[in-house]
Amino acid sequence: MNKSRCSLLNCTFVQGFFVGFLVLGIFAMSSGLAFAAASEGVEVEEPEKVGRLEEMVEEMVKKHSLAKLGLSLYGYVDLSYVQNFKNPSTKVNQNRIFDDDSNSFRVQLAQIVLEKAAKTGGALEDAAGFRIKLNFGEDAEFTGGSFGGDDVDFQEVYAQFVAPFGNGIDLRMGRMNTLIGYEVIESPYNPNFSRSWLFGFGQPFTTTGFRAAYDFTEEVSLAVGIINDFRGSISDNNNSKGVESALSMKPTDWLGLTAYGYYTNNSLNVGSHDGLLLGGGIIDIQALESTEIVLEAYYANQVNGLGNGQNTRWNGFAGYVIHDFTEQWGIRFRGEIFEDANGGVSCFGTNAKGGKPGSCAPGSGAGGQTLWETTYTLQYKPISSLITRLEYRYDQSDEKTFLKGTKAVDNQQTLAFQVIYLF
Repeated sequence: MNKSRCSLLNCTFVQGFFVGFLVLGIFAMSSGLAFAAASEGVEVEEPEKVGRLEEMVEEMVKKHSLAKLGLSLYGYVDLSYVQNFKNPSTKVNQNRIFDDDSNSFRVQLAQIVLEKAAKTGGALEDAAGFRIKLNFGEDAEFTGGSFGGDDVDFQEVYAQFVAPFGNGIDLRMGRMNTLIGYEVIESPYNPNFSRSWLFGFGQPFTTTGFRAAYDFTEEVSLAVGIINDFRGSISDNNNSKGVESALSMKPTDWLGLTAYGYYTNNSLNVGSHDGLLLGGGIIDIQALESTEIVLEAYYANQVNGLGNGQNTRWNGFAGYVIHDFTEQWGIRFRGEIFEDANGGVSCFGTNAKGGKPGSCAPGSGAGGQTLWETTYTLQYKPISSLITRLEYRYDQSDEKTFLKGTKAVDNQQTLAFQVIYLF
């Protein structure tokens, strides 16, 4: 252990112990004085020494608090129950991501974020920052993109510096959420509990590399990243690098437009160097003060995607309607169609006990499928930090990739209940 780390540890431990000792002492002294005053029926003023001790403790807490250091600590816990009315014998919801356990309670995710956001316009040291986002739970097995990890995953770990040029160039290096797509890993930021196939099958979750972002105006911004791997996994399976980008525009207060793209010679096949191209966009319309409409579509093509000289292609479209009746009550709707033309990105999971998401009925989906779904969500927030959702979802495929008991069928219906607490 190096000297600086030992000094920090000793400092933190000793000061923490000292602060705790002082707090206990003050509590004991205050309690004793209050008891004596009550028993004798007289009013006793607090001694000057006790007042000075309280001030000392308050100063120490302020000096070493996260806020004083410019740090933020926050996160959430995400819990659910999903009922599959087809009662698949595998207890796996077919063609699902993050909600693949059927008829079961699930600890989806517990997330903790520690960050120091970089700022412009101040001292140079304020222009540097970082973020550490740590996930625990069953979703953490898959947030790294490898679909075979542990129940712990560093979803984001990056250093940040805002270079003082123009409006400030935001530079980040490390592991970050992808620039691509509307939905994200974090459930509180999505309108529905379950994820779309656009997100789960055809887009990266996180990326590892270097990113630069710049706000030309309040209405136009551009971000470009050089990254290791499309799936975002920590391991990098070849020497090629990919490029992802997102151009965001807000021409009016009620309209937002985003065009995103990705290109790499990194194939989804390990060790291959065949081009992968993905392009798409998002239209975000604030139709009314309490009603938002979001449309997303993309197209992707992978050269030699199956390793047999045949290209793979996948594309999809999703539409969302988000309406809040009050601050507490709201409804969300999603309709989606997703085509996996050659079987390159769906039916990749397993149906064994503790199986992986994205699975299909045994022996199905190898030649590809077209999926469509509708999702209806009722959201209720009794307090600002607590989100509850009741979701009904209907899935359909042109192939029999779902299970009814042990029988392969072309549809499934689920009812889910979700609880999220933010801190």
